[in-house]
Amino acid sequence: MYCLQNLPRSSVSPLLTGFGGNQRDLSSSSLKMLLPIKANDPKSRLVIQVVSDSKSSSEMSGVSKEEEKSDEYSQDMTQAMGAVLTYRHELGMNYNFIRPDLIVGSCLQTPEDVDKLRKIGVKTIFCLQQDPDLEYFGVDIRSIQAYAKTCSDIQHIRCEIRDFDAFDLRMRLPAVVSTLYKAVKRNGGVTYIHCTAGMGRAPAVALTYMFWVQGYKLMEAHKLLMSKRSCFPKLDAIRNATIDILTGLKKKTISLKLKDKGFSIVEISGLDIGWGQRIPLTLDKETRFWSLKRELPEGQFEYKYIIDGEWTHNELEPFTGPNKDGHTNNYAKVKCSG
Repeated sequence: MYCLQNLPRSSVSPLLTGFGGNQRDLSSSSLKMLLPIKANDPKSRLVIQVVSDSKSSSEMSGVSKEEEKSDEYSQDMTQAMGAVLTYRHELGMNYNFIRPDLIVGSCLQTPEDVDKLRKIGVKTIFCLQQDPDLEYFGVDIRSIQAYAKTCSDIQHIRCEIRDFDAFDLRMRLPAVVSTLYKAVKRNGGVTYIHCTAGMGRAPAVALTYMFWVQGYKLMEAHKLLMSKRSCFPKLDAIRNATIDILTGLKKKTISLKLKDKGFSIVEISGLDIGWGQRIPLTLDKETRFWSLKRELPEGQFEYKYIIDGEWTHNELEPFTGPNKDGHTNNYAKVKCSG
């Protein structure tokens, strides 16, 4: 399963170069500090510090361990998304009203958080987290879901999107927004959309909902969102998902080959699966080439070979210049005709 903290640091880079970074979560109804941090590219970097007035039960039971996890998570989020982002899980749930009927925030941590949302009129809790996200911070989603079921005035819905993965966001947006639309129509009231920190997936889904369903122009919705909450939604993922709907998500098969030099195992990471997963290549014993065929939608996809555990790029295939972290990746540009 996908878990970015297990990745070698050298492997982390944007999934699609057009996505320009990565997505993820942020801040709170009580966002209090924006602290400048030096970055390699100040123009493309965003600094976010999350502070909440309320304390979670996890904070009371083990602050140092929670702080350590928050630090690791923030580092991974910053490297994956191309923005300097800080999330403090130990400070509890945080959120912002984007519209009177729409909230974007961080994850619920205890069943008591359900009651906090009920008090501000939330009728739908829309969770985008996957199991590894929950396990990382020790969130018991089942107890939260079970408690929500006992409440007649609120519904908990889960639509998973892989963390730090712009392509997975692109692929899942149509189904996720469809589920969200039906829930809002059914439940009314205020909708609470959250991922882990509320900086990437949740604002991206909220932005897409405003664009596709509520009639906003994309950049108008983005301006409103950013005026309410500091976050980093993947605009190109939303644009590409919109194009996919309009074009019927056409795909094209690409072929990747690497000359064998006595390798034992050759894999690829990136492409459409994200940097946290790998696809094995097949060795043709007659031609002595390792190969992979993959069907991809239109776009530019970065990838890297993993040869006997070592991450590298193939200089006989198109490759990028060193990115801001000094890494060079191969890329495949897919153009679907007609």
